Amino acid sequence: MDLKGVLFDFGDTLAYVDRERNNQYRKEVMLVLRKNGYEGSSEKLDEIFDETYWLSSRGDFQSVEEFWESFLRRLGVKGTLSADKLEKVRKTYQNSLFKLYDGVFDVLSHLKRLYKLALVSNCAIGTFDMISHMGLVSFFESIVLSYEIRIRKPDRRVHLEALRHLSLEPCECIFVADEISDLEGAREVGLKTLLVKQGTSTMREAKDVNFKPDYECDRIQEIKNLL
Repeated sequence: MDLKGVLFDFGDTLAYVDRERNNQYRKEVMLVLRKNGYEGSSEKLDEIFDETYWLSSRGDFQSVEEFWESFLRRLGVKGTLSADKLEKVRKTYQNSLFKLYDGVFDVLSHLKRLYKLALVSNCAIGTFDMISHMGLVSFFESIVLSYEIRIRKPDRRVHLEALRHLSLEPCECIFVADEISDLEGAREVGLKTLLVKQGTSTMREAKDVNFKPDYECDRIQEIKNLL
């Protein structure tokens, strides 16, 4: 394979959600809501949280204020509660909700010497600041985030946008991800595919349960031995 570029997914590929911190984050959001008259269940809050984050990942909101305003409307919260109070909670937690897998910096440092690298992620507004805080930005010549371009993987246009920034053809690149559905979209574009089987959602939304990636490994640090 005449490889010139490597495209990476973010969540469950390079980093994973810290469940304990995420639970604390949602509890603090609930506490703010309770103080302002919200009487719904934590299950309802989680449902609306996840729905609003998904909407954000496809670019529905142009600011974090719009995100929180939509969240409050969907919860049915009325009154004087402002988005600012909830945004203050988010900022407290945003840089600690994700943790990098072991070996990520080593892998990216190694591959950057050999290939052009891109980050391609379905994510909610504010994620770039978190990625920057984690020290990842300098590794990538292209960072394509769904909320910025208002397109989610597996839409082929996401990968094509990254390739445009890299000035490479699909046949010259490989996409690394933890979900089959993302790899299906990459293959449609003509990218090689590498499945990292360390996440919990490998088969989520997969169209072909028999899909076979070109390469696969159990941990992100194993990629150095494959590419």
